[in-house]
Amino acid sequence: ALAFTFAGTRDCDDIHALYASTSAEARHQILQGFYFNAWRGGTSTADRLLSLLGEIDMGEASNPDIDRALDYLPPDAGELARFTFASRADFDNQLLDRMYRELPRDASAGSAGRRMADHREYVAMLRRRQFFERRDENWKEMLPYRTASAFWRLVTGETQPGIHLDEVLTAINRGEGLSNPKRLGNSLALRVRVVERGTVRSYRLFPGECFSLDLPSGASNEFVEHIPQTLRLVYTAPSGQQAELLVDLDIYEMLARLNDGYRPSLEELQGYYLTLTVFKNVLSSAPYQEVLLSRTGHDFYRIRRESEGTLHLEALPGGAS
Repeated sequence: ALAFTFAGTRDCDDIHALYASTSAEARHQILQGFYFNAWRGGTSTADRLLSLLGEIDMGEASNPDIDRALDYLPPDAGELARFTFASRADFDNQLLDRMYRELPRDASAGSAGRRMADHREYVAMLRRRQFFERRDENWKEMLPYRTASAFWRLVTGETQPGIHLDEVLTAINRGEGLSNPKRLGNSLALRVRVVERGTVRSYRLFPGECFSLDLPSGASNEFVEHIPQTLRLVYTAPSGQQAELLVDLDIYEMLARLNDGYRPSLEELQGYYLTLTVFKNVLSSAPYQEVLLSRTGHDFYRIRRESEGTLHLEALPGGAS
């Protein structure tokens, strides 16, 4: 597998011919063979391990401050921020410098797509090299999953999942359009439905004490293959009915970003809500006696049905400030 990542299916003659060529395609393939690019095993592979490695490609993540500097400065501008090795040649710098000088700078609309693709590929290569060779401890910030370490501690049992229950519920509330979920205490508010051109949002409330966050039953960290890949967010109604949401790393990352004020893209929302929809559908089947109404997501009104059938409407304290 290691030989494949670096050389692919080329034999010695193919490699000599590649390095003897002066074409742009040859230079690109040689760059892809440097360790900081080659560990991914190429752009398309059927190997399971290499496919999984591709999901954590730090070249596809983004850090605006780092990316801006990498894009506008030549590749050797950040030498002092990386480890140096006296015995190593600088052929990678030579190829990257040529790639940098040949980057399209034309701002015309017709070439925008190609220009962006070339710049992204160049920055992705520099990001990978910077990740492996940077001197400081901030390399973790370059990973696409910034919560990976925290999630690892949860699924291995090093940290008890239950202590993060309120954070998970708050994040789901934010994803449902609530700007200040703390006003609801530890309750979970799920939007009943999205009505086109509707002016009022309606939410169902579920008390936080009915939720638990734990590991799947039978989880074990004795072997890597047995470590669970998800957490379980379980709602247990007073009647005993249960609903379960499996929180994998992707969902956990999204929830953490929602808590930090991140506004996800349409594609991210579609994947997130597809998972959440099944959970919401099970919860929707439980009987309820009250709903929250809001026009803005800031000010709320509670409609509650009493046992004798009387409806009460009241404003929720602590309006938007």
